Amino acid sequence: MRVDTSAVFGFVALMVTTTPVWAQEARDIEVTPYVALGSAAAPPVGAMLTLPLTSNLSLETEFGYRRGEGDMNAFSTSASLLWLLPRAGQASPYLGAGVGLAQYGRPVLSLNGPPIGTQRSVAMTVNAGGGLKMPLNENLDLRTDARWFKLMGQGSDEFRVAQGISFDVGKR
Repeated sequence: MRVDTSAVFGFVALMVTTTPVWAQEARDIEVTPYVALGSAAAPPVGAMLTLPLTSNLSLETEFGYRRGEGDMNAFSTSASLLWLLPRAGQASPYLGAGVGLAQYGRPVLSLNGPPIGTQRSVAMTVNAGGGLKMPLNENLDLRTDARWFKLMGQGSDEFRVAQGISFDVGKR
């Protein structure tokens, strides 16, 4: 699947223009450590930092880790925009999309035998998905996040469902 950059920029512009310029209320900056289940190249552990931009738009940065191909330690990072949808009871659903970088390993093959090593590489990624936050108390939320990831130039689609606890670290 090819991602059209004008479609991505259009999506971002739509999200920004349909929200108030700045929220009147102060929203919390949140940190969410997570564990996840998903396809092999999706990071199973990591953390997300969510910074509110407007009343229903946030910027999220994510750092992930997975044990990669050839026993390499593979890290990933991304930046996503989260669009908060109307609340459904206590639940706060959201949609998200972003871009990032991820390490991966490519096997180094011998002439007539099995792989003899792993060549480390970095690829650009795009992601899209959504999730749900449920309050536990005034400072903690239970967060479930489902994302699709695409390693550009590698033809690899990944899917991940992450579960974490969000906690407030300050106000914007």
